[in-house]
Amino acid sequence: MRRDVGSTVFQVFEGNGAVVMDGETHSVEKGDMFVVPSWIPWSLQAETGFDLFRFSDAPIMEKLGFMRSWVDA
Repeated sequence: MRRDVGSTVFQVFEGNGAVVMDGETHSVEKGDMFVVPSWIPWSLQAETGFDLFRFSDAPIMEKLGFMRSWVDA
């Protein structure tokens, strides 16, 4: 699991799997888009080859000095 300041939009180009957000698991497959809101714990689980494109406001958060991430080891 990880958490990030800022929101992220993912688009699934190939494959399928699941995204776990705030304890809830959601299946995703080719053609799906999903949003990970700011500071929500999340992780990805690939069932096949998983090709994702990520849109994020992280560069804006970095420029403003607000960017931070937390990764559960």
